[in-house]
Amino acid sequence: MPNYYHKPENALRRAAELQGIKQPEAALALLHEVLASRGGGRSHKTWSTTYEKIMIVYLDLCLALTKSREAKDGLHQYRNLSQQQAPGSLEKVIRHLITSAEKKCAEAKAKSEKRTGVEGVDAPLGDDAEDMESSATSQSILFSTMNIDPEQTQRETSLLLPSLKFLWETYRTVLDILRSNSKLEHLYHGTAVSALGFCRSYKRRTEFRRLCEMLRQHLGNLQKYGNVPSTPGGDGKNKGLRGWEGWTTESIELHLQ
Repeated sequence: MPNYYHKPENALRRAAELQGIKQPEAALALLHEVLASRGGGRSHKTWSTTYEKIMIVYLDLCLALTKSREAKDGLHQYRNLSQQQAPGSLEKVIRHLITSAEKKCAEAKAKSEKRTGVEGVDAPLGDDAEDMESSATSQSILFSTMNIDPEQTQRETSLLLPSLKFLWETYRTVLDILRSNSKLEHLYHGTAVSALGFCRSYKRRTEFRRLCEMLRQHLGNLQKYGNVPSTPGGDGKNKGLRGWEGWTTESIELHLQ
């Protein structure tokens, strides 16, 4: 990959060329290699706005190709590159990914509703709904409890499920990346609220349980290792629990029931 390590703008230009000739997979692989590189023999890369542009194009490709694993790896690579030098840039690319993934999911849902002629086509709440973290998804039926014909079920599953899974993985990845980032605590909390809303809107019981377990674990680690008060302040509200400021201890526990 000549010159790409030292001149990432060349990689960005080449990725655009590959997209222009309908080779998005090759463009994604190229950008991933640049993000994962260690700087062509140097111990660390130096952040620049070019890497931010690369990251946004990279995430757009991940979304278009429904590559959640690649999006997760790219975010971790960019977190390592930018969190000290440019935390504002990390926030920008994360917000870009969440907004884009939510928009795509809403569009897929609208298409599903248009095809079925029924508003509110959601994944069922029951335990028989597909586990979106399971690898065995090809034969699963997301809408198994809905009263529609099998052929229609298959169409709607193939349309909506990939967007649902990508959005869910996006929330999980962002929460994991930001769990100990005090500079972006507001983004962590906003993402947690959005993820809870996702579980409610799409009636995802299994994912809701896992989300609550994740939030409990993050909260417990903060209380144990984060040097924050485990008791509320004089007004009864926590002062130092990252992402939970203004909440009483009891209300946090109730929220995660």
